[in-house]
Amino acid sequence: MGQKGSSGLFRAVSAFGVVGFVRFLEGYYIVLITKRRKMADIGGHAIYKIEDTNMIYIPNDSVRVTHPDEARYLRIFQNVDLSSNFYFSYSYDLSHSLQYNLTVLRMPLEMLKSETTQNRQESFDIFEDEGLITQGGSG
Repeated sequence: MGQKGSSGLFRAVSAFGVVGFVRFLEGYYIVLITKRRKMADIGGHAIYKIEDTNMIYIPNDSVRVTHPDEARYLRIFQNVDLSSNFYFSYSYDLSHSLQYNLTVLRMPLEMLKSETTQNRQESFDIFEDEGLITQGGSG
């Protein structure tokens, strides 16, 4: 299963990333990316497709309290095919559009800071015009 290192620890699995954690009735599992394929480069940032994942039960098996429905939940979860159309990047934010990312990348740091400050200054109290009392106000 694993390789023994000089420290006496065993390597259970090698992974390219963590998809996340999931909890069923018996405890938590970690979902790892075990196989990836480079699909593209966007501005020097590598974009990968998840090819395979591995789900590992986190607590030690010796403390596991078995539940009759655990296997059913595992099967249902494993029916989600993470190897079809799931992409990731170590350095590029895939949750935003290309246009947004390019705009942010080209914007000087000072401009980003002033924009954040300006947005805070433009905030307003929605109850101000209604004559309602707000926290710290007597309006």
